[in-house]
Amino acid sequence: MTAVLGVALSGCFRPLYGPTASGVPLREALASVAVETVGTAPGQERLGHYLRSELVFDLDGSGTVSPKLYRLKLDASESVQVTTTDTLTGRADAALLNVTVKYALTTTDGTRTLGTGTARATATYFRDPQRFASVRAARDAEIRAAKLVSDDIRQRLAQLFATRP
Repeated sequence: MTAVLGVALSGCFRPLYGPTASGVPLREALASVAVETVGTAPGQERLGHYLRSELVFDLDGSGTVSPKLYRLKLDASESVQVTTTDTLTGRADAALLNVTVKYALTTTDGTRTLGTGTARATATYFRDPQRFASVRAARDAEIRAAKLVSDDIRQRLAQLFATRP
């Protein structure tokens, strides 16, 4: 029974990193995505910079110039939640950085939307009484969150290209 079901469903599955449904290798399909500047709220531009840099590298880290057939639009936002506080000083000891990115993949002329979605990531960091240590810890959390969101978006785009003709 399981063998019959496995044979019947074997045509439904497509390997993610094999040729795409259109026949173009996945690496080339991902490299044909142009990542636009990330829209962020004032004061959160650094997150947009890290996110765009990670996506450009994740989608086409080859260093060669490839023709861009698609455009990836991104809107990112971040929020900080205090998770623990010191009972003596009332200062936050640790924080949780929440990053939300809305994305849309369109053709370069913008006439057709191929896919949209929302990716989220969370990164924790400790707040130190020393101001510069806290600033650096927050920046490291932004970098970690940007990498997580970038990887998530890359996987979603790979899935989209693997299944769309």
